[in-house]
Amino acid sequence: YTGDRRCVCSMMSLELGTTPFKFLKLASFAPLISAQRVVCPKCGSSRKYFCYTCYVPVGISPDCIPTVKLPLPVDMYVLYKKQFPRSRKERRFLLIKHRLERVGKSTSAHARVLSPDSVNIHIYPDIPSYPDKTKVFLLYPSSDALSLESLLARETKEGSLDSNGSSAAKKQCLQRLPCDRLVLIDSTWSQAKRIAADERLSDIPRLQLEQAETLFWRPQRKPNHYLATVEAIYYFFKQLHELQDGRPYEGQYDNLLYFFAFQYLLIHKSDKMK
Repeated sequence: YTGDRRCVCSMMSLELGTTPFKFLKLASFAPLISAQRVVCPKCGSSRKYFCYTCYVPVGISPDCIPTVKLPLPVDMYVLYKKQFPRSRKERRFLLIKHRLERVGKSTSAHARVLSPDSVNIHIYPDIPSYPDKTKVFLLYPSSDALSLESLLARETKEGSLDSNGSSAAKKQCLQRLPCDRLVLIDSTWSQAKRIAADERLSDIPRLQLEQAETLFWRPQRKPNHYLATVEAIYYFFKQLHELQDGRPYEGQYDNLLYFFAFQYLLIHKSDKMK
């Protein structure tokens, strides 16, 4: 489209109101609409919107991109492949990527760019050690995976028994985060099954999300509740907030889907124009 970009922005905002994202509190897409493909200042690769190997906005001022603070206090070591930039900064959230996964098509980069202080990406088979695996959970659908609601109910029951079952103790247990670290696998589903069976991950308790369906545009043979990576992170924190706080969700984590929703609009707009 070569017309006035303000017109395009208006059209995109209007289309958002007819999509599944219409109730989300997303930042303006105007910076993305006006963005041009440029060279990443870190790796020198041609990128648009953000660099999916350096995890930085490209062609857009970082101040124009929303950031999301995640509440999960996770300590972790940062390990990268040699061609990835190194950082000693601690982050709170762990994603494990398969080396063969095409990084340009992955949504894990969305989460890393939008939540740089909370999300970290390790390249499989580089997996940090977990001294206490009882407080680490792998978000991965399986027959032995707990739902968030079941996990919180178990934690609340055990905590209230230790505190003589007082209502104050139950409330305090419910508000306590159920884990110290959360791990996701970002790969194709066939690769994910092999990674989940890795002996360093196989004994980590599993969690799975309920009442969430994917809006990912790439065809998949799995059921609709098999989510894209950034969708899984979004729904995890949204559901955790709703279950723990007992307060209405007010969009605290909606911008995790900022790039995802924008790409959804672009793809569906392109399909309509064909």
